[in-house]
Amino acid sequence: MIKRLLQRFRRDLGLHQATVRIDFFPENQVTPTIYWLHSQNPENDTIPLLTFFYARILYELAELNEVRVARELMAFLDQVCERVLTGEGPPRRIRLPLGQLRLAPESMGPPMRTYQAEFYQLQDGHYRLEFRGSLGKESFFLPGAFLTLLQSCLDNLGDEALIRLARCVGRLHTYYRYRRDFWDGGALAAAPVFALGSEELRLEGSPPES
Repeated sequence: MIKRLLQRFRRDLGLHQATVRIDFFPENQVTPTIYWLHSQNPENDTIPLLTFFYARILYELAELNEVRVARELMAFLDQVCERVLTGEGPPRRIRLPLGQLRLAPESMGPPMRTYQAEFYQLQDGHYRLEFRGSLGKESFFLPGAFLTLLQSCLDNLGDEALIRLARCVGRLHTYYRYRRDFWDGGALAAAPVFALGSEELRLEGSPPES
């Protein structure tokens, strides 16, 4: 019986697809990196990876009582996605205003701070993400971690994948504004699943949050 339980637990761990690292170095330099371990199409798999990672960033901000920062990040990314998807033809590859942060092309020695996420695909096709990172000044570093990773995608993803990513971010925001629960642990899975799908929200009579 114990053997069967252990086998079931191992199955539920899922396929370890990728590791995400965002390393912060002195002089406000940062290097976002995705290490692909098991993926037949890393570009397509970047869409769920970024969606789950973004959901976790919002959750971490809310857990640290930085809900205002989370909402400001969402409002800013609404504008980014609108610009990316503006007009016909290929998406616009804009430069994000990263403030003091500067993208560094490669490692510059031991980082001062690191955020890391392990991304898994489950047997049923769903995903899970394990996250860990430093603590301190999270209202700056958590948004910075996602924005620098997003800038890397804006620079390197193909047109079709970038369009899908922008639309997923918009759908993630739609979910949170109607459900109002990105501080709830259950939304860590439910919100990205909605964002990656085509389901319409069943509204419950309450207006969306501005």
